[in-house]
Amino acid sequence: MSRHTADSEVLTIFTMDVEPVTSADGHTSGPATATEGAQRAREYADVLGDFGYCPTYFIHPEMAELQAELFLELHDRGAGLGLHLHPPKFSEMPSQHELGGLTKDRQLEVISAALAIFERHFGFHPRIFRPGCFSGNDSTFSALHELGFDGGSISIPGRIWLERYCVWAGAEPHPHRGNAEFRQLPGQLPFVDIPLSVDRLGGLHSHPLGFQHYPDLRPGGVYSEEEDSGRDHLELLRHIIQQLAEDEPKLKTIVIDVHNDRSFSDPAKTSARQLRTILDNLKPELERFRLHPVSATIGDAIERFNEINRESE
Repeated sequence: MSRHTADSEVLTIFTMDVEPVTSADGHTSGPATATEGAQRAREYADVLGDFGYCPTYFIHPEMAELQAELFLELHDRGAGLGLHLHPPKFSEMPSQHELGGLTKDRQLEVISAALAIFERHFGFHPRIFRPGCFSGNDSTFSALHELGFDGGSISIPGRIWLERYCVWAGAEPHPHRGNAEFRQLPGQLPFVDIPLSVDRLGGLHSHPLGFQHYPDLRPGGVYSEEEDSGRDHLELLRHIIQQLAEDEPKLKTIVIDVHNDRSFSDPAKTSARQLRTILDNLKPELERFRLHPVSATIGDAIERFNEINRESE
């Protein structure tokens, strides 16, 4: 890695939302059993490890309670651990709406309750956060900062999913400081957002679930593999890399998301094949632009973003 300049490095970040166990109703994501979820989380780390990458896990409180030993083991292997939260799924303090549909006071209350569970089972305060459905409002960044988070992966540029209180039309697509007043613009909060990578070159699409979005590199669908099985992940990857080369952000990142209800090792599964397409093509596609992949967690990216900003001051 040392032979490459910092400008040529692309922090390549593979994340997983560790969802609680759910019924296969087609409306909520999550593994059918805790055993299945553990298997998916472990095989994700194993497949990525074969290519030299470490994942970041955003863990829902219920799964922190059930599987702390597993994730602490993966953490010892280099994985990042953060908090994930869907308020409607949160058994301790359920809310009708996703995070973006809650007032700031309610966000503070619900996230604090989730934090208490995470800390009790892991023994430390998580420094990173991702909301379910990438839901947030103009109070979310300041609420997360007040709760002691350094940053997270909060936004999915371009997505408009009103039912889930998720509106990121025109949002900043690269790492930036959160804004205390208007979530779509970079701000001055110490909280750093590392957005999910999306293909803006291909234009907005209508998803079968009823939202507008730029496609991302997610292997497999959100709720079913069939819904996204026709996507060309090599084309998506090429577009995302082209955007990085053209935009030249201060910190170049590729951020990929998966859920713990998909197989990543069975070649018969769409999710496994699409993940392998990404892994096989990352390095050669980046080299076309004289860029180079560097394995990173979300926490690593936040640290690097802060370093770059200190150096430029």
